[in-house]
Amino acid sequence: MIPTVLSYDHPETAAAVDMALETGRTIIFPTDTVYGIGGNPWDERTLAHVRRLKEREPNQPFALHLCRVSQLATFAQCTPDLLRMIHQLLPGPYTLLLPAGPDAPPSTVLEGKIGIRVPDHPFFGSILKRPVFGTSVNRRNAPPLNDVAEIIESFTEADLIVTGDVTGVSSAILDLTEKPFRLIRGTLSETAKRVLG
Repeated sequence: MIPTVLSYDHPETAAAVDMALETGRTIIFPTDTVYGIGGNPWDERTLAHVRRLKEREPNQPFALHLCRVSQLATFAQCTPDLLRMIHQLLPGPYTLLLPAGPDAPPSTVLEGKIGIRVPDHPFFGSILKRPVFGTSVNRRNAPPLNDVAEIIESFTEADLIVTGDVTGVSSAILDLTEKPFRLIRGTLSETAKRVLG
């Protein structure tokens, strides 16, 4: 089966994404860092499908991708001070580990923490209307794929591929659940260093 491929700014993309999420389809999408693969974070079929494609362990959580920073408080428990800090980091190339709230999808929570992304990409700003789970497009222990032709060839079992510009550099992962804050992966911009103190 060949996936449907649409650019993020194609007039049919918003409807195709909405239908895919409604019907438990798997989506590959652009972010401000690398391509992600995921779908409805409450759909067990989609979660199992992506785990199989990725050769991913069942207990390994996914990141929750949101369209707007204002959605974050629905899924994470943050103090006003922490929220002010997050608003200075997001949208942006960071995955933030935060205390999970009671409405957080179980697929995105491990040991009481939820990983949240709000990518600075027009796909999230204008096309996507609801939360999705996501992870980089690669097999286990392989680097992320960011070439569309390679993605189509390697992930033929995805249902919808949305194309768009990506930097090709994975998001930095920041654990903000304790102090001092901990950088788990990647590097911080000078602005982020000032924000985090």
